[in-house]
Amino acid sequence: MKKIIALICLAVILFVGFSTYVINETDDRFQIEADLPLQVASQMKNYITYEQIPQDLINAVISVEDQRFFSHAGIDFIGLGRALVVNIKNGRLVQGGSTITQQLAKNLFLSQEQTIVRKIKELFLTFALERNYSKEEILEMYLNYSYFGAGAYGISEASEKFFQKDVSQLTVEECALLAGVLKGPSIYNPIASLEKANERQAIVLSLMRENGYLE
Repeated sequence: MKKIIALICLAVILFVGFSTYVINETDDRFQIEADLPLQVASQMKNYITYEQIPQDLINAVISVEDQRFFSHAGIDFIGLGRALVVNIKNGRLVQGGSTITQQLAKNLFLSQEQTIVRKIKELFLTFALERNYSKEEILEMYLNYSYFGAGAYGISEASEKFFQKDVSQLTVEECALLAGVLKGPSIYNPIASLEKANERQAIVLSLMRENGYLE
């Protein structure tokens, strides 16, 4: 029993230590424990708060990007299994396995390289984000900092770029299209390919219905 307790204590110490190391060694553009939403807002023009984001857009993003966002702790193992089933059913990659929190951690602090070290860093940063910020703050930062293609950064700029309107005026169909763009901004934005954007939009609308957001 003493050995088991010692191993658990060692694991906790290593986890905390490595987590602190990862956080301190990330890109110094942002400090994860120092009012991160304010830092992101200072870098992005037309930053909007969670309360200003249309509910249809929130529902669309949750449906296609991270269906259990409001209930998991940053890593969604059930969602990973669900995404695999959906992708097999559709015969192509429709849903990814990364949560919104994981994507935010990668976008703010890490490079796009696909290495084991980067994935480990992403894991610790994900837990740190979940520990320090609410789900609403995480989703707010994610939508404001994401790239939507065609030179549009953030949801406000994307709304103006693609629909020439303020975010508050978006229809449910437009919200679905914007949510669909997130999977591949250079491929699914309507300026690059309206046909692919519409195909992706249809998938998002279908997922929204499956999740009870649409009749």
